Formats: sequence, structure tokens, C-alpha cells
Amino acid sequence: MNNDKHHSHPDYKKIYVRLLILLAISIWGPILALQLDNRFLLASAVLLTAFGVGAIKAGMVGAWFMHLDIELKVVKRLLIVCILLLILLLAGVGPDVLLPEGQNRDMDPDYEYPRTDKQTTTH
Repeated sequence: MNNDKHHSHPDYKKIYVRLLILLAISIWGPILALQLDNRFLLASAVLLTAFGVGAIKAGMVGAWFMHLDIELKVVKRLLIVCILLLILLLAGVGPDVLLPEGQNRDMDPDYEYPRTDKQTTTH
């Protein structure tokens, strides 16, 4: 008996056009967001277009090109667990890595600390 499951391939031209549309959104979204006066809305629009569109494109590539849409449920769950562990790792080390002060920061004489609003510049 042959238990091979045959599935039809998606229309790759439609997927390509969708990816091109998302590429245009990810390029033009931040450019059009520069018209906003509110910095919070500007940052939100830029981050939403960058990471939101990126997540959608990654999902599309995973589903159609890596054929995760027809995989077993255990593979999908394993992928979700791996992504959650990656987010946990980034959340755990991010605060330490992103701090400008800390041990061994003064070892590099060429390192320039980011300016904050509290620091005043004198010329």
C-alpha cells in the first residue's frame, strides 16, 4: 500500500506578488511615517511596518516554501517552542547587553557612550 500523501503546490506567482507588496509596504511605511509629528506614532509606525511585515513574510515563507502548512502538528509545536525559547533568551540577556554602563565598558577607549537628555553638551 502506498500511504504517500500528495498535495498540490501553491501558486508561487501569487505568493511572489504578495511578498513584493509586503516589501513595498515595509519600504514605504517608514518613509510615509516621517510625515508624522508625534515621535511615539512615528516609532510605532516604523516598528509595526518593520517587525509586523517581517513576521507576516516569515510566516508566509514558512507555510508555503518550507511546507509547514502540511506538516505534522508536532513539528509546528516544536517550532513554536523554539521561537518562544528564543524570545525568552532575548528578553533575558537584552537588558544586560543594552545597558551603556557595566563591567569592562571602559576597556575600549574608542567606545562612545550614547548621549542621553541628562547630559549637556558644552562647546
